[in-house]
Amino acid sequence: MAKHKIQDTDYLYASARIKSMEKNLLSRDKLERMSEAKTLEDALKLLDEAGWRSIASPTMAAVEEVLASRRSEAFALVRSLAPDKRLPDVFLIKYDYHNLKVLLKSEATGENADALLIDAGRLSCRQLKTMLAEDSFAAMNKNMAQSVEEARDVLARTQDPQLLDLILDKAMFADMLEMADSLGLRYLRNYVALMIDSVNLRLTVRLRRMGKGLEVLRYALIPGGDIAVSRLLGDVTPDIIENVYHTSPLAAAAQAGAQALRGEASLSAVDLACDDVLLNYLKSAKYVAFGAEPLIGYLAAVEAELTAVRTVITGRLAGLAPEMITERLRETYV
Repeated sequence: MAKHKIQDTDYLYASARIKSMEKNLLSRDKLERMSEAKTLEDALKLLDEAGWRSIASPTMAAVEEVLASRRSEAFALVRSLAPDKRLPDVFLIKYDYHNLKVLLKSEATGENADALLIDAGRLSCRQLKTMLAEDSFAAMNKNMAQSVEEARDVLARTQDPQLLDLILDKAMFADMLEMADSLGLRYLRNYVALMIDSVNLRLTVRLRRMGKGLEVLRYALIPGGDIAVSRLLGDVTPDIIENVYHTSPLAAAAQAGAQALRGEASLSAVDLACDDVLLNYLKSAKYVAFGAEPLIGYLAAVEAELTAVRTVITGRLAGLAPEMITERLRETYV
């Protein structure tokens, strides 16, 4: 019997369920109220009112525990609803590679960095530790296994952890593109390509500000986006940055990048502009009646919400003024 090809109509129930869940996401207004609350305890009460699980104490450890639980619940929900159970994996890949970065650097330095691990990926932290300890990569796909070997070699020769990050980032995005292609979802593939274009814009601006040469840029830039890597190689001036991206959704972010190269804006302004473009792309999923798009948008929205809450709470714990906290907040999904 031929395998059933998943259609948008197969997402009818899932889309309706997710749209009902979107109403529980935090708005920009609520995040700003958390920033302005008299005490941290008052800020946390606003999360209680929004239906979050109670946070045991006003500490970052207690907050992180609830954030991890909320992320796990969201991914479990989408996996249970999606006709193709692999759908959430595109968003989980980054946790695998984050943990690989932590473990490989720990392996090289001999320092225990378990506190930096995030046990949310497709492979558990325990699995990754065992694989690295035993040099047994059968459970890894080709991109990941090759990147581990290359990263180990480069780190041993150069002692430069940034090069390790670049190697693993390229493998991570290759995995994400392959997963999106295997799911046959153009909306998701376009999102991954937009992420790559965003990363390359940020890398180009940062490396140029640091005075890095062409070879470093060629090594760092990630293939697979809609903007060809070759267009960012050479003498990239502010005007060229704007021209390369002028027909891209990242046009406004490229303007911020050009301003940063001229010394008229900060690198954080470029990051903020890029993040807002990515979330605005995902927000189009809210207007799709049924299909994979609402599920994809919801997963990204939950992750953006968790980042926003972490930003507010860490800002409150650091004693930052409300306006300084809100300046760091990205666009919200609702």
